[in-house]
Amino acid sequence: MERWLVMSNCQTVGLANCLQAQAPDVAVTPLDPGKFKAQRWRANARMRGFDRLLIYPAIRSEVPKAKVDRIGRHVQLPIITFRGYHPDLIYLHNCGRPLGGPISHYHSAIAFACYLQGIGPAEALSYFNGQFFERCGYHDVWPGERDRLIAEFAAVGLDIRPYFRDWGRRSAFMYSYNHPRIRPLYDMASALLESLDLPPRRSDLIPHDNLANSAIFAVYPEIGENVGVQGRYEFRAAGNYRPMSLEEYIERCFALYATLRVNDLEPFHEFRYQVAHIRTLL
Repeated sequence: MERWLVMSNCQTVGLANCLQAQAPDVAVTPLDPGKFKAQRWRANARMRGFDRLLIYPAIRSEVPKAKVDRIGRHVQLPIITFRGYHPDLIYLHNCGRPLGGPISHYHSAIAFACYLQGIGPAEALSYFNGQFFERCGYHDVWPGERDRLIAEFAAVGLDIRPYFRDWGRRSAFMYSYNHPRIRPLYDMASALLESLDLPPRRSDLIPHDNLANSAIFAVYPEIGENVGVQGRYEFRAAGNYRPMSLEEYIERCFALYATLRVNDLEPFHEFRYQVAHIRTLL
């Protein structure tokens, strides 16, 4: 029996479980960056025991001390990221470091732009509507995100087009920009096995959705309606099933920003234009 090691980001455990569920003749082990750092010596000592490494390339720089060269065969993994349901979600730096907030590191571009413009929480709420989202360009995000994701998978030899069509038929297939539900990971595992000439043994026994207990960013109702799913203004912090309303989320974001120097706050590079554009619309 071959032994595989899966090294990726927060999707590691879900993907490894989905591979194991469809490949009974292979032993699959997940190893995310946090677990490697906590058990570096033990993890490196076990590397030679694996026949194949499935790795997301960006992880190599995050765990440079991982002795992955001890594994003979390497398979390049993509990851599932998708902004079609959460076009308002951005990341912020504070003094050059990622800024955590009420919902992990997930911030609202509209709320942050309002804060920078001196608009208070109550008035900021009024901008969360379909008309303003359209002016922000949020209703046009889906097609480009779909094409990008399919192309990124195709670049490593994985065809997810047949699966993608089914992902959003009943509900959003993402919890946030980088946290997919378990079904896309299950289908990604199938595509991986197919690319390795191993027929996936699919069934309705899908592994536990471990990311369901992670931070969840709301699918705004107006965005959901535009892409054919039900949305609601409910946010949820990691490890906490208590829903947080939009009003509470904005108030807590503003309270956090008020404790920091505004000159120290900056969107990640890829979100700077988005925030600047929204500020011109306010």
